[in-house]
Amino acid sequence: MQTIERSSWATHDFKVKMLEWSAFRGSRLGYTCRRCGRAFCQFTVLNQGTWAVDGEGRALEGAVTDRWLSEDCPRHHSPADHDDRKRRRDSAAQ
Repeated sequence: MQTIERSSWATHDFKVKMLEWSAFRGSRLGYTCRRCGRAFCQFTVLNQGTWAVDGEGRALEGAVTDRWLSEDCPRHHSPADHDDRKRRRDSAAQ
């Protein structure tokens, strides 16, 4: 899980939704860009950074998170992003 690169983060047009809450970690927020469809999660209290997720909210590989956080919003849905969403963090263990 990575920290947010603020300049790239600001290029997205996010809708934000609270997904769950715990006393220890705070709220888990889901961010989905209205333009490109990229989605991220982060906790409000426990600073674990930000991570990319697929359409089901499952964490993606660290390389996908790193790239998506470092890039500006592509402003449209990308076929490459569709492939990235298949690269779940837990899929290597399966």
